[in-house]
Amino acid sequence: MRNILILLCILSTATFTSCEDLFNTNPDNIINSDDYISKNDEAYRGFMGILTRMQEAGDHAIFLTDTRGDYLEITGNAPVALQDIYNYNETDGNEYADPTCYYSVIIACNDFIEKVGSYRKKVAGGLDEKTSTNYDALVSSTLRIKVWAYYTLGRIYGKAMLFDSSLKELTNLNDTSVFTMLNDMPSIVSACINILDNGIEQKGATIPANIEMDWVTYLDEENQNEDEYGYWKYLTPNYLLLRSELLSWRGNQDDWLWIRDNILNFLYQQHTLESEFMYSCGIPLTGNYHTMFFNERIGYNLQLVSSIMFDYANNQTNRLVKYFCPGYPDGGYFLRPSDYAISRYPEEDIRSLTQRLVINKINGEISFSKYFYHRGEYLRPKIFEIMPSIILQRGHDFHFLLSEAENHLGNWRQSECILNQGLTNEFPYATSLPPDWSPLYSTWFAPNGGYGDVGIVGCVRGKNHPLPKPSDDGYNITEYERQKMYDLALLDEYLLEYTGEGKSYSYMIKMALRYNDPNIIADRVCPKYPDAKQAAIRASIETGGYWVNWNLKGDNE
Repeated sequence: MRNILILLCILSTATFTSCEDLFNTNPDNIINSDDYISKNDEAYRGFMGILTRMQEAGDHAIFLTDTRGDYLEITGNAPVALQDIYNYNETDGNEYADPTCYYSVIIACNDFIEKVGSYRKKVAGGLDEKTSTNYDALVSSTLRIKVWAYYTLGRIYGKAMLFDSSLKELTNLNDTSVFTMLNDMPSIVSACINILDNGIEQKGATIPANIEMDWVTYLDEENQNEDEYGYWKYLTPNYLLLRSELLSWRGNQDDWLWIRDNILNFLYQQHTLESEFMYSCGIPLTGNYHTMFFNERIGYNLQLVSSIMFDYANNQTNRLVKYFCPGYPDGGYFLRPSDYAISRYPEEDIRSLTQRLVINKINGEISFSKYFYHRGEYLRPKIFEIMPSIILQRGHDFHFLLSEAENHLGNWRQSECILNQGLTNEFPYATSLPPDWSPLYSTWFAPNGGYGDVGIVGCVRGKNHPLPKPSDDGYNITEYERQKMYDLALLDEYLLEYTGEGKSYSYMIKMALRYNDPNIIADRVCPKYPDAKQAAIRASIETGGYWVNWNLKGDNE
């Protein structure tokens, strides 16, 4: 029977020898946890401490949720605890279900905000120019990381404990002056949106949650070496995507308008400012966007938006390759694509076994190779040194959210077009758009005969989702029915696209909650299981088993 106290330590932060090391997590080098922001440069070190906690949480959602989704199945090597997760057995007490890693991120964020605030108050001469210039951006980035942690807790557990304390001592969870229990996803979404919208008050002023850090200048003010430090901009969750995702769970009309208008405007600005298209607008039919998974650090043209990065040389590790690779030394290979999952991709789809960009046969075994192996070649000669980034947000997110928003705003043509074959194929040789299209879409056509927007499905050479259109002869369904069909098509493509990223299962939950139908999950998950298990899996999902159960307070209160 577990203690009702949170058994988490005070934040400790590692010291550094150079910026090139990203952040060294050597536990032998710890600065004073009571007053670790005692010098200006330690604000930087404190923020790195938050990122180390994110590293520790990085692969958690993948192994806890993708195992129960429609794609992965266990191998004979899988640990018993992982088998239990896969089989929808009780999760309370299961080592994979422990949410401590996310609460550690939250504590680190709270502690950093408290310490840098206290330090700024007590420095008589004020902060140095560098720290002062970047102070708000550091705090703002911390707020977004904290929101990401709560949002992730919500998507996995359906509940979360809200608190702003840095918890310097063991604290009873029943202490309502410190903790607020959020018992459902709407409450968590509301709390997260509140943080993003209101920021934090310090010294009589508000620090908003949407300030982007100029890491290149901060880390290398003299040279501003983009090649060396540019990847740092991917370390913090993007405000626009984070808020848009949260709004999509709430989903009122103002929310959909905000998502549509802000994403469209953002993409318009990017397309206008840059010589090359970005995100899936600029992804050619060959599907080059998947190269972000074959690189351990740096994204390409912002196809990668934010990720958790690792460096084996600095003892920063995750379990992705060990769990997915049949050739892993000293044991591994616990999860693989199910036969059912493989069957859902047409041969020409870049994500199919035939094309070998996501699935490969390695050592005679079918494997999910997205993170470590590219058409016959490992990322590194020593397999155990491969530490791929765990991607939190990427360019496709903008397009799924935009299609979803257009759907709920009644703009069925835009929604279907973004999902399937894109504007370039919908309006070949067009020089203008119909009046019911926002002029901000005008930049989605490629200059100089390029591909332009070929759609979410088109850029992977996938199979179109046939959808009813109000312009069809004999069309006779309600708008609610049409919106649901479009949502479920988006869901089905999301499941095909976001394999092994720790996100697709919660997308199913979002749709199941929206339409009050857990069979939206069961209908997509059950077919991968043997016939004899399907009834039990469906029953578990129908009774709320799609949430992971973990009793924070224990059984004896």
